[in-house]
Amino acid sequence: MSGGLINQMPFIRYLAPSACGYNQILDVLNRMWTFLQETVDGHKRTILSQPRDLIDAFLHSMTIKVDVSFTDDQLIALCLDLFMAGAETTSSSLGFAAMYMVLNPDVQKKVQAELDEVVGRGKWPTLKDKGNLKYTQAVLLELQRISNLAPMGIAHRAVKTTKLMGYDIAENTIILTNLYSLHMDPKIWENPKKFQPERFLDRNKLNAHEDYYIPFGLGKRRCLGEVLAKTNLFLFFTALLHHFTLEPVEDWYPEALPFDGVTLAPKPFKVKLIKRN
Repeated sequence: MSGGLINQMPFIRYLAPSACGYNQILDVLNRMWTFLQETVDGHKRTILSQPRDLIDAFLHSMTIKVDVSFTDDQLIALCLDLFMAGAETTSSSLGFAAMYMVLNPDVQKKVQAELDEVVGRGKWPTLKDKGNLKYTQAVLLELQRISNLAPMGIAHRAVKTTKLMGYDIAENTIILTNLYSLHMDPKIWENPKKFQPERFLDRNKLNAHEDYYIPFGLGKRRCLGEVLAKTNLFLFFTALLHHFTLEPVEDWYPEALPFDGVTLAPKPFKVKLIKRN
């Protein structure tokens, strides 16, 4: 789990497998593995000369070369990685987006006004519009800052004994980056708990504050799906707000406190989608 106890102290799965969520994770993974195995088996029964998708292409490679990297288990693991990395993060991000738009209707109206001006009514937003949607981009940057999907980033390991800022770090030490602390530091961000897209705008120019804004991590283990994630979030978010207005149901507003899972996600809430004229 992104910010969970088991990610910070992996050994705890041997001491309290249920309490730390390890058993629950195994249950979900086993069910997903079974589903993907059935999907792969279905492709094997109906394989075509021209690959239909990644699974077909992988199976085709298995028939023409013998390699330890091309096995059924590797294929399922690859599909599992793609499914979890793509579906989970996008789903959680869109959940937070809906929540913060309901909680900040003034921000929602500004995004819609910008979309109307740049894209035009009756059209779908595309990536070609992105460069001209400065405020919308600032909203998405603020969304990723304040939601902190992976508050402790990806676990790293010290490959050798070293010293950092006076601290001795032994070889094989698990190292976690506290991205939540960075993104919510009041010394860097004024009123960090306030949803304020303007903090990423400087005289109507986008300022991503790259020195201390790193929702996708840094270094060799920086999120490989960063470009895809940003693209998906932009297209889904703009399409949603361009065609609908999000409002609370019966004046019941969601609580801006996430719960921990594979990533941090908003607690379940109801939202009313009103089609825009």
